[in-house]
Amino acid sequence: MKHLPLLLLVLSLAPSLSAAASPSPDQAKLKTELAAMEDAFCAMAQADGIQAAFAHFAAPDVAFIDTDPREFRGLAAVKKRMGGTPPGVKLTWSAMHTDVSDDGTLGYNWGRYESRSPGPDGHERVGGGFFLTIWKRQPDGTWRYVMDNGSADKPATPPEKKN
Repeated sequence: MKHLPLLLLVLSLAPSLSAAASPSPDQAKLKTELAAMEDAFCAMAQADGIQAAFAHFAAPDVAFIDTDPREFRGLAAVKKRMGGTPPGVKLTWSAMHTDVSDDGTLGYNWGRYESRSPGPDGHERVGGGFFLTIWKRQPDGTWRYVMDNGSADKPATPPEKKN
């Protein structure tokens, strides 16, 4: 029992010792890294197609809100969500804000996206909105997205007719 005070002292210091042993990740570096991943994701969509990019950057457990994440996960979710993209659709996006968790394991980007597609009348249709991509650092150190969602801009309200 004479060592009990020393044992209590060591146990009380244990949390601060472990925190000192594992330094906090460099938040600025991780944010830059995550923003670059979003840019690479968009670039691949332009070069190789939308479905190829969404499949490549997806985490094994990726899910989408609009495809029932309880049922569709992983590549099945990507195929369900992106498989019906009509030919000729071009999707571009860019992050406006990036943040990373304190421990550097999760991060997100949100920003604007734009969709361009050929219309039935031959004129190009253009739409856009905001997107949110949630990324998770994988065991090998790479970032893969675990959730992606977009919200289209609301159509402009037509002006009121004056009599």
